[in-house]
Amino acid sequence: MRHLAWLFSLLLSTQALAFGFNGHKALCQAAYDLTSAKTQKALDNVVAKQGHYGSFAESCTWADDIKKDHQWDWSKPLHYINVPRGVSKVTADDCAKHGCALSAIRHYQALLKEQPQDWQALFFLSHFVGDLHQPLHVSYEDDLGGNRAMVTFFGEQKNLHGIWDYGLLDHLGASNWKAFGDMLASKAKPQFAKGTPLIWANESYAITKQIYVDYQHHKVLAQQYVDRFGPKLELQMEKGAERLAKMLDNVYNQSQTE
Repeated sequence: MRHLAWLFSLLLSTQALAFGFNGHKALCQAAYDLTSAKTQKALDNVVAKQGHYGSFAESCTWADDIKKDHQWDWSKPLHYINVPRGVSKVTADDCAKHGCALSAIRHYQALLKEQPQDWQALFFLSHFVGDLHQPLHVSYEDDLGGNRAMVTFFGEQKNLHGIWDYGLLDHLGASNWKAFGDMLASKAKPQFAKGTPLIWANESYAITKQIYVDYQHHKVLAQQYVDRFGPKLELQMEKGAERLAKMLDNVYNQSQTE
């Protein structure tokens, strides 16, 4: 029987901010927009049967909602992949023995193929694909993916990870996550779906290396930073949405889930 204690902790916990709740919901809204009508119907059915989210997009925060329930501590390393500073590219060997975003995506994609009604597999897969496209979820282990890299962002002390999880998105208008997701879907291109999770991880890592080129402790960042990196983050989300949509169509266009 599936663990259900998270339902109670969810009512008591505050929301975590990995890739920002608005970021995950916007990316999954875009992915939903990009899937077929059959897939959309199947997603709606799975979410309705699980019963605690109003839409597929909102269900994509579940993997963060459960973080304060310690029975799910084993899943925390699956949100990212960290590498030693200075490596030229991410490889499969960089995935820790206890798992990483790459192994999680592979596992839950295969599980969902076998069991299309498995809501946990669906929610995990959709969330981890989003995480893989946030550059600082593919980053350096010595500062925990930017969590130790402190800067001043629009007059407030923030770490780089938080800026990329939610700070940039706030300044890009993602507080209206549905409209932002619809916009991402309108700009996404089918060719974005090409490649593998490892290739996608290296796309994120390439941006991470750019982020650190000019990093200085407590550096002051503001609109110029948004103008420089905001479009890169939007593009990552467009790619992630197209890729997730293809994964979901590959599951639900070929299965009888109605």
